[in-house]
Amino acid sequence: MDNMFLPKELRKCLAILNGQLESEKMVAEIQQFLDKAGKVSKWMLYSDYCLDDFKKPNDVITFVLVPYLSDEEYHALDNKIKATQPKDMKKSRGVNVDFLSYIKQQAILSFSFIVNGRQLLYGNTGKEQIDAVVKTLEAIKKLYETWRDHAENKDVEDYYKEIVQKLKRQLAEIAQKKNVKIHMDILLITLLGAVYTAAILKHLPKLEIFGWFPDRDKTNEACDQIAIPIFNAIQYKCLNSCQYRFLAMDPNSTVVPFYDNENRIADIICATVADYNIKANKVSANKFIQVLRGLMADNNMMKVYRLHVENEKTHVGTILIYRSFWKDLLFKIVHFFQNQ
Repeated sequence: MDNMFLPKELRKCLAILNGQLESEKMVAEIQQFLDKAGKVSKWMLYSDYCLDDFKKPNDVITFVLVPYLSDEEYHALDNKIKATQPKDMKKSRGVNVDFLSYIKQQAILSFSFIVNGRQLLYGNTGKEQIDAVVKTLEAIKKLYETWRDHAENKDVEDYYKEIVQKLKRQLAEIAQKKNVKIHMDILLITLLGAVYTAAILKHLPKLEIFGWFPDRDKTNEACDQIAIPIFNAIQYKCLNSCQYRFLAMDPNSTVVPFYDNENRIADIICATVADYNIKANKVSANKFIQVLRGLMADNNMMKVYRLHVENEKTHVGTILIYRSFWKDLLFKIVHFFQNQ
């Protein structure tokens, strides 16, 4: 997707991230993941966020990409999680070893982003941030207007009309300086999820169905539930208008979704990354150590990135988690890309 309408710093971040995703090493790892999945044509993406929790050192956005192998495999995963890890991380004193071992054996790819000070990705001032959100939403609205004008039938046309009206309402709200921060979060979440998954899915010989199933969160249901159509539009363009079916469940934080167990994978990863104190190089509780040891350490299917703006420079770093012979566990930030 042409991202020239994006604010400068966010555009830099995506360019650096895309470069990393297209590197020889990453392409090989993507192929390893797809080979393990069996190059299936149906995929599910779960997500969880920890944003503005003053008790945690990091703001984090986590995604978990899982192939839909079969009904039997899906129910096996669902039942295993239900039996071994029935509670979210915040309600658990520990994490089940069998759960971590089972998840590590599956064809599952997780990618998390530490986004402390994320508003700076949209500009240094409130005006710059508002302008950035407006330009981005205007570009997405224009895209849906084009689809509306070329819809294949009235039902599709009405669907696109509804989204265009939603976007117009959101632009009117932003013009009154309302909900700007939540829109920045919606755009950041959808951009990162859509761009990253597209970089993986484009290697498939065929994509039939893609479903995005985020955790119950105000970000997904806020602003006329606009996150879902924004994600759909960005991913579709990033996949060069590949024809596939996009699925999502209407976000409602009061309803337990059918995928609640599966999203526990994203939950435990997100909670662990949010708890990681980069400066002190430690986490606050043993349950987070359990996740690092049992799932994330020495696992190239568990990606953690750090995006931030500092001293007017844009940084995108990769955080590696690995074991060593002289210490039980080490964390290290490596390969620090930088644009000015």
